[in-house]
Amino acid sequence: MNTRTRALLLTAIAALLGMSACSGGGGSQTVNTPKAKDANREPVELTFYRPNTGTTEEQFMDLMGSKIKEKFPFVTPKFIPFGTGTSVNEVIAAGLPLDIVILSIGFVPQFQNFNLQTELDEYMKKYNYDAGKLETTTYDFAKQFGKGKTYFLPLFTTAEVLMYNKDLFDKFGVGYPKEGMTWDDLYDLSKKMTRVDGGVQHYGFLTSISHMLRVNQLSLPFVDEKTNQPAFGSDPFKRMTENFARFYSMPGAELPKERYGKEGDLFTKDRTLAMYAYFNSTMVGAPPEMNIDAVPLPSFKEAPGVGSQMYPTFASISSTSKHKDIAFEVLAYLTSDEMQEKFAKDGLGMPIVKNPKLLESFGQNIPQLKGKNIKAFYPAKPAPISPKTIFDDAAEKQASNAFKDLAQGVSDANTAFRKATEQAAKDIEAAAKK
Repeated sequence: MNTRTRALLLTAIAALLGMSACSGGGGSQTVNTPKAKDANREPVELTFYRPNTGTTEEQFMDLMGSKIKEKFPFVTPKFIPFGTGTSVNEVIAAGLPLDIVILSIGFVPQFQNFNLQTELDEYMKKYNYDAGKLETTTYDFAKQFGKGKTYFLPLFTTAEVLMYNKDLFDKFGVGYPKEGMTWDDLYDLSKKMTRVDGGVQHYGFLTSISHMLRVNQLSLPFVDEKTNQPAFGSDPFKRMTENFARFYSMPGAELPKERYGKEGDLFTKDRTLAMYAYFNSTMVGAPPEMNIDAVPLPSFKEAPGVGSQMYPTFASISSTSKHKDIAFEVLAYLTSDEMQEKFAKDGLGMPIVKNPKLLESFGQNIPQLKGKNIKAFYPAKPAPISPKTIFDDAAEKQASNAFKDLAQGVSDANTAFRKATEQAAKDIEAAAKK
């Protein structure tokens, strides 16, 4: 993959994450398809579709299309780019063929409304697919969402990590963040790094709050999946949010309102932010000259050692596919060690299989990741993935608003969250009527 193509693909993946992104061993997936017979199989076209992302056909071929063609010579992969005229409704209305749909976890709840899912359990049994090799919390979410059935398999994943600018720490003579910290430890470290230097305000720690809440370490949901009512007004959710808000209201370094949502720029462009928590895509796409590294997220006292939730990308076989068996063979291949290693080396996604050796290969094709603490990218103990609903976007927006009111001192936590949950309930009710 050339540098330009990789950069474009990383941009597309970063955009996907902005919407609503180990232990044991695992062998290569075995599928009952004798290679000797491949040449005699009837040629087929498999159409792939990835809603809500700007992935181009060229990027798709670099990501997986070319490898699929190489592995299955009788298969011609096709790709429908998402854009004007190719929303899910438009693709369905046009009767375009669909075989495999690639989904961000944030789009999984919406996808079920199109009745395009295929139950995969019978194919998993037919082809001796070992789901036990998949990262536990990710597959548990798939089974939970399918109420015990499997409708999609993960392709790759990402998680939150704590990145830090080594040059700033060296400049101010402060020790680097370490593995095993609590959030209180990080707050103390952040105070040391929060200062004015040369007339320029420097910040200790900030994050993308919407993403941090989305993959929070306590597995707290935005919406109650049983009642479809806002769940982020609970005391645990408020306490968790207060933890992050204190970093934004540090005396003398209150973040200007116009910088909310642009914390990443303070880290990679302005370089006035010492520590930033986000998905590892920030390090993958950071300027090569930046002297940065990473450690796992600090943990909450009530959940010691627990990292962020995984934020996986899944794939589902369309119910309208005329080639479901072949489509499943392809899905099995995409979760094989061979393809998981490719995704990892190109820095396009963390492995979703329990094979530590594959994790070690992450970013090998990306010069700026050489010598970095890659192990930090993959939580040793990921938090269970919280339930997802079609109303999460509406609730997440209001939870983020409550955070801003709290961080900016507009109101206390009880007032901010009462106002936000009331508005979220109205937004959910309106969305349910559409």
